[in-house]
Amino acid sequence: MNLSRLNLVGVALLAVVGAAAALAVERVFEPEPGGSLMLTMVFWLAVAEGCVAVMAAAEVAHATWHLPIRRAMNAAHAMIPAMAAFFLVVATQLSIYPWHDRPGVWLAPTFFVVRHLVMFLIVFGVARRFVVTCEAGDDRRRLWGVLYAILFMIHQSMIGFEWVMSLEKPWFSTLFGAWFMVDAFLSGICAAAVLLFCWRRRFDDALRYAQKSIGGLMFGFATFWAYFYFSQLIVIWYGNIPEETHYLAVRIGYHTPYWFIARAVFAMCWVIPFAVLLGRAPKRRPGITLAMALVILAGFLLEKWLMIHVSLLPDGISVPASAVDFVLLGALFVSVMRSRDTLLPAAGAAGVPGAEARPVHA
Repeated sequence: MNLSRLNLVGVALLAVVGAAAALAVERVFEPEPGGSLMLTMVFWLAVAEGCVAVMAAAEVAHATWHLPIRRAMNAAHAMIPAMAAFFLVVATQLSIYPWHDRPGVWLAPTFFVVRHLVMFLIVFGVARRFVVTCEAGDDRRRLWGVLYAILFMIHQSMIGFEWVMSLEKPWFSTLFGAWFMVDAFLSGICAAAVLLFCWRRRFDDALRYAQKSIGGLMFGFATFWAYFYFSQLIVIWYGNIPEETHYLAVRIGYHTPYWFIARAVFAMCWVIPFAVLLGRAPKRRPGITLAMALVILAGFLLEKWLMIHVSLLPDGISVPASAVDFVLLGALFVSVMRSRDTLLPAAGAAGVPGAEARPVHA
């Protein structure tokens, strides 16, 4: 099988093989159910859905900067059904949730699995329709872009609330889902920065416009992420209610072994990108935006580890299992991005990437 020329069937088959390998890895490194695969899935699903969400936002805004990279970014939609196969492995480990033995109406194991599989199907269906209309140059692509953006916000919020927050039920935060959504959108922007760096040898005017816009978006949405980080913290801090503060206290308090990681996450996701990308020149340089994209993505991975690992103490997450799962899903993501020409239909005359690109002024 040529991993750079996968079609949807090929991606599905590779996902099934990868899910079986992940299950074997989990059984070896985590004899008891753990959260290693869920951690990796949360990260890569955010990147994949974020790639398409960034393109949908650009289409809805009638932007043109994204046209040279639209086809490659849209190929990431094929990761959504692939993730459903890995989710079935996670479905065998629901005993990690405190509500597993005390199910309610909404948080019941069977209903939990079924509704998320249905959501995967719906999100993929709308994403597929969006990317196909993009390639055809169909004006309806903006309608499908709006529908995908709405589903993107709902799905990422569900993942935040149900996959991660419910690990510490009954603790809750109404901002948790929105925080995950912003994480995912910024992850898509970071993926675009990595893609542009890989194409740096063939830079033309259209790619320079895209590079400038990606640098600006990364700077802006890193600050938007910091706003959500602060908003989540401040309302819990000034409320000072024990059942709310415990979640943050065990993760960011100076008395915990995780306080340095929590501050590193804030520095990696906002302080460093803000300081480096503050000027105009750094936003135009692929090497700088690549470095900032990797720093932000590493920060997001640490952030999710901090959320999930502490919830599963005393055992926590197996680092070897997480590393293998990360490589498996990362390799699948790269294969999907390289298979854009077989995953997407040929572009129509009105959908040729770069055909209408013009500068976007900062």
